[in-house]
Amino acid sequence: MERFEINTVGSAVECIHDTSLDSSDEEESVKVGSRLKLFSERARQTGKASPKKIDVSDGYINFDMDAFGESSATATLQKERLNAVDELLATKSIAHQPGFNQLHCLPHSDLSKKKARQLRKIEREKTKGDLWFNMPATEVTEEVRRDLEVLQMRSVLDPKTFYKKNDLKVLPKYFQVGRIVDNAADFYHSRIPKKERKRTMVDELLADAEFQHKSKQKYKEIVAEKQQYNSRAHRHSKRLKRKK
Repeated sequence: MERFEINTVGSAVECIHDTSLDSSDEEESVKVGSRLKLFSERARQTGKASPKKIDVSDGYINFDMDAFGESSATATLQKERLNAVDELLATKSIAHQPGFNQLHCLPHSDLSKKKARQLRKIEREKTKGDLWFNMPATEVTEEVRRDLEVLQMRSVLDPKTFYKKNDLKVLPKYFQVGRIVDNAADFYHSRIPKKERKRTMVDELLADAEFQHKSKQKYKEIVAEKQQYNSRAHRHSKRLKRKK
């Protein structure tokens, strides 16, 4: 029998032929030898073949980095933000105002510190501040004043509904008047027609028949109570005169 030993060094395969075995296993040794030759040829071809390149474009990791370790998209976004800030500062700069090149000296304010402080205070009082989203001090006209008074007396409009007590006893200085936009789905069943709509809240209350009935009834109760109190006071004054 022939014995074969395999020594692999890198990609090469070395076969050692040993004839010390019996001749009865000659067929089997031939098969083993042919397989070893085929294995050695495949190993040589694999060693000569160039390694495959790995495609990293399909992964989630972005290898497109700059020198500071940031991606190109992030660097572009930061540059755009810096450019926007520079443009804003350039527009607010005094050097970009019209007619600046024709001035012989830089403009300066003739106001004193006290006057400038007063002007800044007036500008601050025009709005409520950043915490209130710069709510403006709306001009109080006669119609607006009546609407605000009605809102302060809202507990009289519907006695069955509980309303929180007013925070201010006077009319507010900072407020805004909005408009409710009707929903298209409420066009047929819960919408007030344009003919019945009024400009102010007071006009709507005056046009409401139910509110008029309640207000007249309440007025009669107040008048009757006052008359009863006055009659008692009149009788009491008569008794005091008789005792004298």
